Amino acid sequence: MKEHLLTLFLAVTTGVTLFLFTVVNRPATIPVFGLDTVLFEHQTVHGHLVITSSAYDDFQLSFLTQGVGGQRYLGSTFASTLDETHFVSLVAGHDIPFTTHAVISTNPLLHEIIVVERGFRIAHRAHAKKTTCADTSVFVVSSFDLIGEDVLIIGLDAQGDVVVEIALP
Repeated sequence: MKEHLLTLFLAVTTGVTLFLFTVVNRPATIPVFGLDTVLFEHQTVHGHLVITSSAYDDFQLSFLTQGVGGQRYLGSTFASTLDETHFVSLVAGHDIPFTTHAVISTNPLLHEIIVVERGFRIAHRAHAKKTTCADTSVFVVSSFDLIGEDVLIIGLDAQGDVVVEIALP
């Protein structure tokens, strides 16, 4: 009788352990509500960066974490529109470990962006990331060093000429 109880206990413990392991360590897909399209998703040690596009051409940058209870939104922000180039920034804070700047553009000439903040001698560079939309480019810069104030975004074409310049307070 003791052997049967021990076997049952081990089977239940193993089942619960495997369930929790698969829930926590599965490659999570981000739930999209409404008509949003996920343009870009990047998994970090701290969570997921997700850029979505709505049916109304609004862009949103979100930071999510995965836990036993499921997805948890830690923060999100909508893009500022500047013609065919959109800028969105998510500043580090409470649960968000690093600042992220993203440029979403339909300009075919835009090849690279450089992000400069006041007081920094080092510029952060980003090339276009693979997106789900063929005519949309996403450029993402994330760093623990960025503070999200006095941001200058310089967009370059393939030859290094300035195509777009965005200055934000």
